[in-house]
Amino acid sequence: MDREHSALRSAAVLTLCGLFAVLAVGLALLSSGAYRTAAEAADENDSRRTALSYLINQVRRADRAGGVAVGTFGGGDALALTERVEDTDYVTYLYCLDGQLMELYAESGSGLEPADGLAVLPLEDLSVETDGAVITFAVIAPDGVVSTASVSPRCGFEEVGEL
Repeated sequence: MDREHSALRSAAVLTLCGLFAVLAVGLALLSSGAYRTAAEAADENDSRRTALSYLINQVRRADRAGGVAVGTFGGGDALALTERVEDTDYVTYLYCLDGQLMELYAESGSGLEPADGLAVLPLEDLSVETDGAVITFAVIAPDGVVSTASVSPRCGFEEVGEL
């Protein structure tokens, strides 16, 4: 009887240990799915915030160095940020092309095309709106979510057609 009782106790302990292991694995799998979802959402949000922060900081940099112009480049809204270096004007174009936020830095009048720029980060579309002294950026991230931010350059800005 003592042996039978001991075997029953051992079986109960092993069953509980097995149940604990199954539940622990299940919980780990559930939490990894929740983590993956949260991490993806954070990455998408980070992409939009990074794009807006980049655009605003570029405008602020140009605000000190030269001029800011709003227009179109490559068929979409764009910024042209001009700075003078040793009697030569250089322009940084910021625009969206083929699902990427692009930057093209060139000497003014160089004749470079939008495809010559460098991809900065994934971005479906960029909209640049002006209202008085304020430039408002609207970015559409790869996930389709629109985010906006505004900046008011101290030096003002110029609205032009094709950049």
